[in-house]
Amino acid sequence: MGRMSWGNAAKAAPAATVNPADKTAYDADYYKALFNNNQAKYRPVRMALVGRENTAKTGLALDLCRAEIEAGKKVVILDVDNSAKQTVDYLFPGKENVVVLPLFDEMDDSIFNEDNSVNYTALIDKVSWFTNIIADQIKDGEEYGAVVFDGGSTFLKWCEQAMTYVLQNRSKNPVNPEDGDRFNQAEWRIRNKLFRDTIQRIHGLDVPKVFFTFHLKPIQEYVDNGSGGKVLMSVGERPEWEKGTMRCFSQQIFLTRYMKRPDPAAGVKGDKTLADGEWAVRANIEEMKGQHMEHLGETHTVLSVKDKKVKWSGLPFLVWE
Repeated sequence: MGRMSWGNAAKAAPAATVNPADKTAYDADYYKALFNNNQAKYRPVRMALVGRENTAKTGLALDLCRAEIEAGKKVVILDVDNSAKQTVDYLFPGKENVVVLPLFDEMDDSIFNEDNSVNYTALIDKVSWFTNIIADQIKDGEEYGAVVFDGGSTFLKWCEQAMTYVLQNRSKNPVNPEDGDRFNQAEWRIRNKLFRDTIQRIHGLDVPKVFFTFHLKPIQEYVDNGSGGKVLMSVGERPEWEKGTMRCFSQQIFLTRYMKRPDPAAGVKGDKTLADGEWAVRANIEEMKGQHMEHLGETHTVLSVKDKKVKWSGLPFLVWE
């Protein structure tokens, strides 16, 4: 049986939470009611967790909502990277209130085209649908503790793929990167809008804690090689997100893995105090608005491995009341 494209189907049935037809008039009474009922709510955590692979980003997000999980509140992980289930099973085995929703599901025909290629527009629509379902459940009284959007950097790539498809298939002046074409600044805004709209929608959910995970990518520049030539080298790292994303978050924590000997290609830094076979993940608090701002700039070990035994420390002082 051929696969169906879900991108167009999704547009045919708008989600209940965003259907303007339910509002009969946008008059003075409407905006007065909106003003009275739309006072800023207490949403203390809107956090970005940033690091290379295997730096405990998902684990730290879950640990920072441990109180909500133990209290039986629902925690949903929108799993873009399809890797959260193992972390959940390790930290919170048997906790049915921790729900992992894999976005890229091989059994989901809706995210594939007839030729079995991935329909990235459908994937983005799927994130929107799941977010609307969460919003509706909260509106209906289900008690949520947190939402984790796990894989923001991968989602940015999905948005780029969706943009590429649109520009390749437009009738006038199509752009094909495989032929050496480059996107201009106006065209990149298509990707950026898809990304920002989704991040802001999840950010605005009426839930106390929302976490977003992102990868770091190396910054490469040509530098002098000492012989009059140039060589391409990594000169640092930066978050793999859309420019301006950082303004969405009240908290930013960057995670780095340390071993005795550095491995720059893997983003591993060196620490001679560690023995061979030991390693650690350390969190640097880069942004902390509101509560706990006294910890801004601090670095703490959240996980360490010694003698093949894992010690989880987390950041237990980050408790929001």
